[in-house]
Amino acid sequence: MVDDNPQTLNEEFPELVLPEQGVVDLTDKLTEYMTAIELGGMPDIIGQVLDDFIDQSGCMPEDLRDAEAFDQITSTQLAVTLAYQLGRLEGRSPQLVRRLIRESVEKWEAKPLAESPEISDADLRRPKELVYPRLRRLEYAEDDEDDDYSDE
Repeated sequence: MVDDNPQTLNEEFPELVLPEQGVVDLTDKLTEYMTAIELGGMPDIIGQVLDDFIDQSGCMPEDLRDAEAFDQITSTQLAVTLAYQLGRLEGRSPQLVRRLIRESVEKWEAKPLAESPEISDADLRRPKELVYPRLRRLEYAEDDEDDDYSDE
């Protein structure tokens, strides 16, 4: 099936964010479609690469003997595996993913992402809408500015 609208998701939904309940609703809908993709169905080597991403980002516990280490590892592995599977779903069915996002944007009345880099105490009450997207934008914007590859 050929996509009649070759816009990227960023072009179609520029700088929009959903309210908290809209994020949960869209996540649930996407997860329903991903249940057909077996979570354990990826090659172990891909799993190792995903684990290395986790490790390189500093999310693996330093002390594997810690009582909570394995729970922390498996929770993070689940999140990364779901992100991987979401990428696979978008690769296989971009129209489906685009349609579900479009429906959520309309249903939940998505709004532009707040411009201020300052995060207030009030913002902390709605992290999925007002904190996480801004942190992601700040993190990646800073990385883009530091692309000079100078030796330190």
